[in-house]
Amino acid sequence: MDIKIKNIFRGLGAALTNIITKIIVPMLIFRTLLQDAPVMGIDLGYTKAKVDIIMFWIIAMGSITASLSFTKAAQPKNSTRKAVFDLILIIANAFYLYVYRFSGALNIAVSLDLGGATGTFSLNFENMVYISMGVIGLNFIIGLYDFIISYAAPIEEEL
Repeated sequence: MDIKIKNIFRGLGAALTNIITKIIVPMLIFRTLLQDAPVMGIDLGYTKAKVDIIMFWIIAMGSITASLSFTKAAQPKNSTRKAVFDLILIIANAFYLYVYRFSGALNIAVSLDLGGATGTFSLNFENMVYISMGVIGLNFIIGLYDFIISYAAPIEEEL
């Protein structure tokens, strides 16, 4: 098979994987499991309006990361273009992760009524987002290193 066609199929596979993991799975979780449904008898506060806002941002940023993952995976191995699109994809993944923080998907407020005693508590997953952003920052450093290596000593595939 021609290398260009193989690269296009590799890009389609990467984009499809990205769409499944970043759009379809969160959509199924938020729309079917969390929207207006109590989890173990506890209402988590995911109303239809809140889920609509969350899904808008997840679909918007997931579409961007899917297109960038296609572009990155469709490039020849060890090329400067692949390294550049890898850096752009890492930045887009950071924005995708930050969307979870700003859309309200990670702020869970729960009110409990335990037969006379009531209580309210909230779960805040911002620290997990910041730790993940640190990992993305380390991946950016690795991507920058790959870019420098691909620019200084390019190894292009023969077409």
